[in-house]
Amino acid sequence: MTTRTLTATAPRSLTALALATLSLGALIAPQRALAAPADMTGTWVNSNVTTSGITRVNVTRAAGGQMTVQVFGRCHPNDCDWGSAQMVTYGTTVSDGNHFTATAVYAKGFATTTLVMNFTRGRLDVQALTQFTDGSGRQNYASRDAFARYR
Repeated sequence: MTTRTLTATAPRSLTALALATLSLGALIAPQRALAAPADMTGTWVNSNVTTSGITRVNVTRAAGGQMTVQVFGRCHPNDCDWGSAQMVTYGTTVSDGNHFTATAVYAKGFATTTLVMNFTRGRLDVQALTQFTDGSGRQNYASRDAFARYR
């Protein structure tokens, strides 16, 4: 008859449980969305100089890390300043702190425009989704433009 000795596995289980708890805690704890400011901040101009939409985008980062965007649209004789809006940045995964995608929302009274911005290889791609809220019957629309860094 063979005798086998059973060993307690509690230390291994407790270690795994502790690691799982720490990992879960890191995901649940509030975290500030960190962007890649050197790649995002600056003035961006529309590559299409004849655009009838957004002509320029200014991205800034405050001392506390909050990022804002200021948008200018085609108006005559001078471009219209949409004002500044808070940017919310996104990584490619839940643990990715190097963000290159952002959104911002502009409620302009007659319409709400949501910007989806992607920063890649020295270029800014902006998709603008405009929903009319004034009851005018105008169709909602989407536009997409590429921007190059100014200076």
